Amino acid sequence: MCGIAGVMSADGAPPAAETLGKLAQALSHRGPDGDGRYVSDGVGMTQTRLAIIDLETGDQPLYAPVKGGDGKVALIANAEIYNYIELRLDMGRVEFKTRSDCEPPLHLYLRHGLDFARHLRGMYAIAIHDPVENCLVLARDPFGIKPLYYAETAKGFAFASEPQALFKAGVATPALDAEVRDELLQLQFTTGRRTPFRGVERLLPGETAVVRRGRVVDRLRRQALPTGGPIETSRAA
Repeated sequence: MCGIAGVMSADGAPPAAETLGKLAQALSHRGPDGDGRYVSDGVGMTQTRLAIIDLETGDQPLYAPVKGGDGKVALIANAEIYNYIELRLDMGRVEFKTRSDCEPPLHLYLRHGLDFARHLRGMYAIAIHDPVENCLVLARDPFGIKPLYYAETAKGFAFASEPQALFKAGVATPALDAEVRDELLQLQFTTGRRTPFRGVERLLPGETAVVRRGRVVDRLRRQALPTGGPIETSRAA
């Protein structure tokens, strides 16, 4: 279990170091082994790490140079990628900087763009900043095992592994949504994108979202299971 969080300002202003510090502090219980920070082009990200794979060189953010352009794409993740070894082998000449299971998704993004998550097997909440496309990309595993919440405000966009981090950093207000509260009390859980907190939403399972200038501008979604009905099988005699 790790913690990820970040902000994108609506006007391109650099995020305050204090805001990133509060986000990291609020998520420190999720990752006691490291606290990585990233700031570029109006985007700030932080990850609190629980080190499991590649203890020595797997600190985040992870970076990869943009082909044919200036700058580097940056990734933070709360993830366990089951097929990361196969992905590394499939990528051939890619020069990996770490042995982390979270580095292959970064290179998948450079190859496949927003469709990168289709190649992943595992549980994950991923955030990628692409300075060339000037966007923030968020992705969540199809079963929604790893949590990811976000808020859009007049000042921009913020995301975190837990809603309380958004509140403690002052980027969202902890006001209850009465309608969703009633659903929670009745069902003991909430459905869909809305949460019990007004203005705070969850990234849906299997969803990839694109954020520009502090606003979600595009969404893709991948189903967890096939939708074509039962799969026909035959048994050898």
